[in-house]
Amino acid sequence: GWEDGDLLPDGYDEPICWLPMNMDNSSGGQVFVTSDRWGPFKGDLLFESYGKCTLFHVMTEEVDGVTQAGMTQFPLRFYSGIMRARFNPRDGQLYVCGLKGWQTSATRDGGFYRVRYTGKPVHMPLALHAVKNGVEITFTCPLEATSAADAENYSAEEWNYRWTSNYGSPDFSVRNPAEQKHDRLDIKSARLSPDKKTVFLEIADLRPCDQMKIRFNISAADGVPI
Repeated sequence: GWEDGDLLPDGYDEPICWLPMNMDNSSGGQVFVTSDRWGPFKGDLLFESYGKCTLFHVMTEEVDGVTQAGMTQFPLRFYSGIMRARFNPRDGQLYVCGLKGWQTSATRDGGFYRVRYTGKPVHMPLALHAVKNGVEITFTCPLEATSAADAENYSAEEWNYRWTSNYGSPDFSVRNPAEQKHDRLDIKSARLSPDKKTVFLEIADLRPCDQMKIRFNISAADGVPI
């Protein structure tokens, strides 16, 4: 459901920027979706990655007065780092500029882009909620029931960072803070809501953490991979 214009240089058949384990190494800014013409994301926050040359949807929630969030990547690749995004009140679409300078996977010196909602179906996560015994993920479209309700189609891991005067931090275990590793989480079950848009992942021994990564291999009801 998205059109990103001419984002790939001539001769490229595949996306030119890939997302590594950590979501981003240099922010390009954030912007709220203020447009009624940008699909199902009105009022939501977008995150621009200068370092990874991509755009994320931010799914926020408030728990006991504290805001937390998850991010999911739009299926777009830009050939420069992106920043300074704004919604144009005339056409309701997103415009963003970019450049290449330091710590970025960009392949070109700069760019000016329009990200336009085409009106076609969107197949992405829409909301994320953590509860004491698991995580709820709501999607923009109904899911194919068999794949969505199979716990084997999901995996999750978590880790913490250590706050020091150094630049950045290794990834530390939540359960054994002295160890540099990710903790694999046990997904006991996956349950699909009656409207087939929300999956509840039952996770054993869920604990507060700095980072959690959830992977899935599921399809929408119309057969398109999520």
